[in-house]
This record gives sequence, C-alpha cells and structure tokens, in this order.
Amino acid sequence: MKQQSKKDIVEKLAGLLIKIHEGKNRTAIQKEVNRLLARIRPHDITHAENRLLQSGIPAQKVQQLSAAFVLMGALESQKGDLIKRLPDGHILRKVLAEHEMARCFLADLEEVSMHILTLNSLSDTSREFMRLSHITEHLNALEEHLDRENDVIFPMLKSRGWATLCRSVENEHIYLRMAIHDLTKLILVFRNTNFTVFKNQLNSLTKYLCPALKEHLFHEDQVLFPLALEMIVDPDIWEKVKTICNEIDYCGIHL
Repeated sequence: MKQQSKKDIVEKLAGLLIKIHEGKNRTAIQKEVNRLLARIRPHDITHAENRLLQSGIPAQKVQQLSAAFVLMGALESQKGDLIKRLPDGHILRKVLAEHEMARCFLADLEEVSMHILTLNSLSDTSREFMRLSHITEHLNALEEHLDRENDVIFPMLKSRGWATLCRSVENEHIYLRMAIHDLTKLILVFRNTNFTVFKNQLNSLTKYLCPALKEHLFHEDQVLFPLALEMIVDPDIWEKVKTICNEIDYCGIHL
C-alpha cells in the first residue's frame, strides 16, 4: 500500500510538472505545489523526471521544470530574508554577500556599456575603458565563487538526492564562465579591434551576461541555498565547509 501511495505521488508530481510546462493557471498550480511539496522526497522528483523524459520532453526542459517546481515551493514557504537567518560567520552569509557584490558590478557593466555605445571613439586610457576593465576584473574573480559552489556546496546537496537540480545550476556556471571569459578577451584585444566591432560585441555580451547572471543568482538565493540550509542542519558540517572554502579563497581577496 505504501509503495502504491509513493507511485501516486510520482504520478501527481509528473502531472504537475506537465502543467507547469503547459503554462496552466499559476494560482491553481501553486496550491497543488503547496499540497504536494511536504510529501515528496528527492528521488520522487527523479522518478517524475524520468516519466517526462520518456514522454519526449527534452532533458534541459525537464531540469527547468524541476527547478521551477522547487522554486515555487521555496518562495511560498520561505520565512524572511535568508541572510537574516544566518549567523554572522556562516559560509552561506559570505556567499550571499558575494552575490550582492556581483549584482552591483552587473549594474555597473550595464551602465558603462550603454555609455560606451554612445561614443564615437574610445582609448584604453579613458575613464570609461578603465572602469570597464575594473568591472571585468571583479567579474573574473567570480571564478573562486563558482569553484566553491561546484566543489563544496553542491556535492553536499547531490549526496542528499538533489543531483538534477545541482547539475542544472552547474550547466549555467559553464555558460556564465564562457561569457565572462569572452568579455575579458574583448578587453585584452581592444587595441587591435575596430571600435564599431568592439561596441557590438560588448553590447551582445552585456545583454546576455547581465540578465543570465541575475537570474542565476536569484535561483541560488531562493532555491539552492534555502534548500541546503534545510537539508544540512548540523553546524559542524557547515564549519567543515567553511574551512574548505577558506582554502579556495573569496572573490577579490588575494593577500
């Protein structure tokens, strides 16, 4: 009977993911998410994903649907700002602080890129180019941030059954790294690049990177890290994570 009940949960979850995929009434879906979320376990999501894959829905879309389901539940149940729930020295507090700094630099990138687009010429000693270079340096420093998430935080969640959700975020990391690397290369070859070509490439990279990274940070803040906090309640584990992260270093800190 218990096995049959578990099968019913998987069936309901698969059906709910399809409703999300079809863009059904969000209010009604949210109520179903609220009723179902407390009853499911990570392996139920895996089984439901397999049902969708067998029905012909692409793997990337299935991952997005799973993330959307967890996101809807997390946003509904979350109590207050996550950072306010954390002790001052908690590793996630540092990670979230880096997210806030990243958002600041993305806003700066959008601003300076928009200004450069209005210019007829630009030199590598101009204020705008120096500012763009400075912003790019800070975005490059996100490498350590991504490494800490991939190598330390995500494995903890994967071991607790949330491998699919973590893989989806890790895939996003790949494309974000590529965009930041492309921005860095564009800065480095500025002297040998036609200014119109430079502006077009800068505009294209900015229009991709800024919204993509903002959405990525939102999903981590609202889904992954609240989930990690719920799944891992032992403070000793978080202290071990913090020790490893200290060895990797933090964004922009190289003494």
